[in-house]
Amino acid sequence: MTEYLHFCVGTTGYALPLDRVRTTTRMVAVREKGTVIIYGEEIPIASIGSEIRQVKATDSLIITTLRENEIALIADRIEGIRSEEEASPGNLPGTRIREDGVIIIDDLSLIPLVYGALPPDDEETLDLLRGRAPALSEMRVTDESVDKPEILRFQLGYVEYAVGMQYVREVILTGEITPVPGVPPFITGIAAVRGEIISFIDLRKFFRVPEYGLTDFNRVIILSDGKMTFGLLVDRIRGTSRLKRPLPDATTRTAIPRTHLIGVAGDVVIIDGKALLTDPEMVISDQEREM
Repeated sequence: MTEYLHFCVGTTGYALPLDRVRTTTRMVAVREKGTVIIYGEEIPIASIGSEIRQVKATDSLIITTLRENEIALIADRIEGIRSEEEASPGNLPGTRIREDGVIIIDDLSLIPLVYGALPPDDEETLDLLRGRAPALSEMRVTDESVDKPEILRFQLGYVEYAVGMQYVREVILTGEITPVPGVPPFITGIAAVRGEIISFIDLRKFFRVPEYGLTDFNRVIILSDGKMTFGLLVDRIRGTSRLKRPLPDATTRTAIPRTHLIGVAGDVVIIDGKALLTDPEMVISDQEREM
């Protein structure tokens, strides 16, 4: 089953095949010739539609391929990764459309695109976009897979985290969560996912780190190693990347213990999925549930 990266442009939802997406990132400063520098490479910026848009600090960029060349596609927000099944032929060539109106793009070359972008009006936003470039340059993206693991990036409050894709079973929308008495505070509750009862975890409470920013927990990342399975409650899926090692020392840059930390790439905190899945605290005994 093909997986798709879902994103929004304005009020319209779109989906691109995940195997065509190199990575996603936040908006950075746009150069005068309508390009951006991502991980040391100059890439033309484009948007779906017929008008050049003015970029915002909250925009995202989807680095994808078009006729064998890379482009940075602007999105208002990234919605996550999901598998697609039934869809009808779309109004545009190379597209299909779901019942909820999401346009699945099977051939990006047939979609109307406009190249370039307008910088923001205010100097504060311009400075913010310029300031992101050095942080992004620390995390290199490459098509080589040896020693460059694929990670899934996600957001909790104001902090961006990531975990290895080998431990990610799926990403789902947050549904109804049933509280369970007597469990540790980091377990928000349980829910049925494809017939399996799974605990949902608040990472910030598990690691006892300061809770900066408001959260709405609208996505769940299901982690599994074949023995342990649970869901991480997150605010937003930021996309996938490949991580170049070695990473800079991160002991002074995050409150997450070193035992559960791979490192920090730019401003992305990389969590050790194996350590998380094998942590004894994740095993809840019947005695604890009855307390």
